[in-house]
Amino acid sequence: MRNIYLALLLFIAVPLTLLGQQARQYSFKHFSTLNGLVSNSANAIVQDREGYIWIATTHGLQRYDGNTFLTFKSTEGNTSAIPSTNIVSLFTDQKNRLWLEGEDHTIGVFDTKKFVFRKAELPKNVVPNSYQQFVELPKGELLLLANSGDVFLYSETSNQFSLANNKLPMPKGWKFSHVTWDASIRKFWISADSGIVQLDPATMRLNYRGHNYDNDPVINSLSDARGLTDLTIDPAGRILGIIQEKSSIAPRFFYYNPQSRQFSVSSLADHIGVWHIHTDGFLLQRSGRIWLYGMPFLAEWDNKSNFFRPVVKGAESQQNGYFNRIAQAFEDRENNIWVATDNGVLLFNPDAQVFSNYDLIRPGEPASYDLVQAIAETVDDRIFVGTWRGGIYSYDKNLNPIALPPVLKARGRSLSVADMQEQVLTGDLWITQEEGRIDVFHPKTNTVTTVQDSVFNKSTIRQITEDTSGNMWFGTQAGRLIKWDYKSAGGNQQKGYRIVLENLGIIRKVHYDYQGYIWVGTAQNGLFKVSTRTNKIVKKFTTDGPADERLFINSVKDITYYNDTTLLVAAGCLNIINKRTNKITFIGTKEGLPSNTVESVQKDRNKIVWMGMTNGISRLNLEKRIISFYDRRDGINYDKFIQTGVRQLSGGRIFFFTDHNFMVFDPTKVSPKVQPPKPFITSIKIAGYPLSVDSLLSAKRVVLRYNNTSISIDFSAMSFLTQQKLHYYYKLENLDKEWIHTDRPITAFYNYLPPGQYTFYVKTETIDGVSNENIAQFTIVVRAPFWLSWWFYGLIALTFIGVWLLVDRERTNKRRSLLQVRNEIASNLHNDISITLSDINILSEMAKIKADKNVEQSKEFIDQINEKSRYTIAAMDDMLWSIDPANDSMANTLQRIKKITSELQELSGVAIDLIIDNKLDALELEMKLRHDIFFLYKDALLFLSGNGSVKQVFVNMKMSGTNNSLLLEILFDRPANLRDFDLQLKRGIEKRLRSLPATMDYIAESRHVSLAFTIRLK
Repeated sequence: MRNIYLALLLFIAVPLTLLGQQARQYSFKHFSTLNGLVSNSANAIVQDREGYIWIATTHGLQRYDGNTFLTFKSTEGNTSAIPSTNIVSLFTDQKNRLWLEGEDHTIGVFDTKKFVFRKAELPKNVVPNSYQQFVELPKGELLLLANSGDVFLYSETSNQFSLANNKLPMPKGWKFSHVTWDASIRKFWISADSGIVQLDPATMRLNYRGHNYDNDPVINSLSDARGLTDLTIDPAGRILGIIQEKSSIAPRFFYYNPQSRQFSVSSLADHIGVWHIHTDGFLLQRSGRIWLYGMPFLAEWDNKSNFFRPVVKGAESQQNGYFNRIAQAFEDRENNIWVATDNGVLLFNPDAQVFSNYDLIRPGEPASYDLVQAIAETVDDRIFVGTWRGGIYSYDKNLNPIALPPVLKARGRSLSVADMQEQVLTGDLWITQEEGRIDVFHPKTNTVTTVQDSVFNKSTIRQITEDTSGNMWFGTQAGRLIKWDYKSAGGNQQKGYRIVLENLGIIRKVHYDYQGYIWVGTAQNGLFKVSTRTNKIVKKFTTDGPADERLFINSVKDITYYNDTTLLVAAGCLNIINKRTNKITFIGTKEGLPSNTVESVQKDRNKIVWMGMTNGISRLNLEKRIISFYDRRDGINYDKFIQTGVRQLSGGRIFFFTDHNFMVFDPTKVSPKVQPPKPFITSIKIAGYPLSVDSLLSAKRVVLRYNNTSISIDFSAMSFLTQQKLHYYYKLENLDKEWIHTDRPITAFYNYLPPGQYTFYVKTETIDGVSNENIAQFTIVVRAPFWLSWWFYGLIALTFIGVWLLVDRERTNKRRSLLQVRNEIASNLHNDISITLSDINILSEMAKIKADKNVEQSKEFIDQINEKSRYTIAAMDDMLWSIDPANDSMANTLQRIKKITSELQELSGVAIDLIIDNKLDALELEMKLRHDIFFLYKDALLFLSGNGSVKQVFVNMKMSGTNNSLLLEILFDRPANLRDFDLQLKRGIEKRLRSLPATMDYIAESRHVSLAFTIRLK
C-alpha cells in the first residue's frame, strides 16, 4: 500500500510547470530475480578494473559480466567466504581491491580472482557499527568513516584499521555525514550535522561557521544551515547539496556557482514534486550530468533551469521497474548508470542512448496515447506528428513540445491524420485525412488551405508523395491513384486533381522512385509500377508472377528507394526488386530476420536499411548481408511498430511510429566507426563444474581427462551498451571448421572432445564488420587414455614383435625338431638298410659259392636275399611316407596303419581285426611320437603275421583314462609248438618300446595272449 501511495502522491504532486517540458523517455534495462539477480533488494554496485560489475544484495554478492551472474554467499565456518549473505556496501580503491561490509559490520577485501574474503581487523576496543563511507586521501591513504563519528586508517602491512580521528578533524561536537573531494580547489567538503566544513589536507586547516579563516563564500552562505547530509561538486566547481533539518519534513536543496557567486536554497519538494522524500546521494557523471536519488525518486539536474527534473516515470514505464527507494547510483567506465533499488537493478545510459521514445505531449498537458500515422518536418525546423483521432502535435528540432499554430490547433484534437508530406517545391505541408479531405499548411504564413475535391469521393486519403516536378500523388482507401498536377493547376491547390488509376484495392503506400515511376502498394493486390509519363501500369508484381518475379505475399506495407536499380518492399519479409530485370530476392528468416513481419522500411544516408517489425526493429547492411535486431532489451521502451510507420527527416534522424508514441534515433550512433571492445573469457565449466578462470587464463591452457571433456565457455566484451550491438564469433580450432556467429554474449558448449590439442578463439565485430584485432584465446588439451597414448602403441608394437619372435622361434624350433625327427628316422632307416644291404651282399656271395656245390642251400640264401630286399623296400617306403609333410597328421597315420594292416592280412593270410576309436583322428601328436606308434604297431603285426602259427589277431586302438593316454591292445592265440615265442616277441618290439613314453602289459593265459601298450600323450 505504501508503494501505491507514494506512486500516486508523486504524480499528483508534480507541479504543472514540470509537465510537458520534455517528451523524451530514458530507456531502462531492468534486472530482477526473473533474469539473474539473486535478490531484488540491491544495496550497492561497483565495477572492478577488469570490467566486471559487482552487486551487493540482501541474498549475496554477485558478479555480472554482461551474460551471466555469478553468486557468492556466506558459509558458516568458512572464513574465506563473504562475511554475511546480506552485503551492505561495496567500495573499490585505487589498487582495485573490492571492499565490502557485511550486515554484522564486518569489513574486509574480497579477492575478485580467487574468490576469497579476507577480514580486516578493527581495534579490539571498538564495537563494530555501521559505516558511512570509505575515503581515499590524496596520498593514497584509505579511511573508513563510522556513523559513530570515528575515523579509521587502514594499514596494508598489518591488515588492520586503527583509530585516526586526526586524519579528518572536525569542530568540537560536530559529526560528519559525508565527505566529498573538490578537485578544483584540492580540498574536502564535509557535510555535518551542525553545518558544512572545508578541510585542506595539505595544511589540515578547517573552515566552518564562525571559523572561516579563508572567508570562503560557501561557508558564509551556509552559516545558518544545519543537518547537511550530502553534496557534490561538478567539473565547473558548482556545489550542490542537501540539507535535512529536523524541523522540516522535506529536505532542502542548495546550489552555489563560484563563477557568478550565485547561491540559492529551495525545498527539494518543489523539484521532485513529493513532500515525503528521503535523499540517499548524488551521482556526478564524467560528462557533467548530476543525478540525485533516494526514496522514491531519481532526478536529473537541468543546467538551464538550475532545477532537478524527476525521471522516475522512466523507471515506472518498464515492466516490473517500479521502485520505492534507490540505495545507490553508480557510473561504469562506459558511462552507463547502474541504479540499485529495492526492486532490482536499473541500467541506462542517458548520453549513449540510441533509441529514444517520445510521448505525445502538448505544452502544459500530460501525455496522450494516440495512434501515430505520420511525421513531417517543415522548412522552419518544426516537426509535426499526425495521429488518428488525436489531432496534430508539434515539436521543435530538439523534440521539445511546442504550441501548434492556431490554424492547426483549430482543427481540433479529434482530427484523424492519415499522412503528411512537405512539398519541396513550395515548403507547404500537405495533411491528408478521412472523408477525402486535405489541409495544406503554409508555414511561412501560418495559414491553411482546405481541399475536399470530388475525385477523392470522400474516401480516406491514406498516402501522399511528391515527384520531382512538384506534382502530388495520392492513394485512397477506395483504391484510387490520384494526381495533382502542379503545372496545370498553376500551383492552385484547389484544382488540378484527376484520377490516374482506380480499383487497385486498398492503397497502403505510394512511392516515387526519382526515375519517373510511381510504385503503389496495396493491401491484397500486390505491387503496381506506374509510369508518370503515360499514367499507365507498366508492371504488376504478385505472388502469381514468374518464378523469380513473385512477391513474398500480396500484402504490401511499405516501399522505399535504395538505389537506381533497387527498390525495397515490405511484403511479409523484405522484398528486394531489381527495377531493370524485375527479379525479386528476399531477406527473411532464412537470411537472419527474426520474423517475416516487416511493417515499414527506410534506408539511411549510409545505405543501411532499417525495418520496423511487429516487435522491434532490424538493421540490415545490405552490401555485407549483416542483420542486427533491436527490441525492448536494447532500450526501445515500446517496440510494436505500425505499417508504413517510418520517416527520415532532414538531419538524418529516423522516426518510427507506434500505436501510442514515436521512437527516434540517429543511425550514425548505432555503429560508431571505432573498434569494438575486446572479448574476455569469463567462465569455464567442466561437466557443469566452474573452474578458476584467472588461473587457467594465466596458464593459457586447460588439461582434461579423456573421460571428462564436456566443457562450456562463457565470453563477453564487458560492454553493457546494449544498444550498440556486438557480433561475437568463436571457433574451436581442430574441431570447428568455420567461425560460429552470435549477436549476444553466449556460452560455447562442447559435449565431447576427442583426445588432442585444441585452441578456442573468440573475437568481436561491430554491426558493420569492424573487428577488434585482440582475439581472446586459450588452449584445451584432452589427454588420451593410456591405450591411445604413443607409449602404449609402442608397447603394443613391442609386444607384437616379441610374440612374433616367440612364434617364429617356436616355429623354427618345431621345424628343427621335425627335421631332427626326420633325420633320426632317416638315420635309423639308413642303419637298417645298411645292415640289410650288407646281409644281402654276404648272402649273395654265399649263394654264389654254394650255387655249384649245394644248390638247395644256395636257394635258401636267395630266399633270404629276397626277404631282406622286400623289407628294405618297405622300410624305404615307410621312411619316405614319414618324412613327407603332407602326412603330418594323426588321421594320415591311422590311414597308414589301416593300409599296412590290409597288406599284411593279404600277404600272410592272418585274419586281423582292427578297431580304431574315432577320437584318435583329432589327436595332435608330434611327428616322432606318431612315427614310433606306427612302427610299434607294424613291428608287432609283422612278427605275429610272419610267424606262420598265429591265425587271427584282434587289435583295438583307443583313448584311455582321462584322454591323456593311447591304448594299443593286441589279442591273439600263441602257437603251442614254437619255443621261445614270448621271448622273441618281446625282443622284437623292445627296441621300439624304448623310444616311446609307454609301458607294456603282457598277459598270457594258456594259449591266449593279451599284449597292451599304454602310451602317454602328455
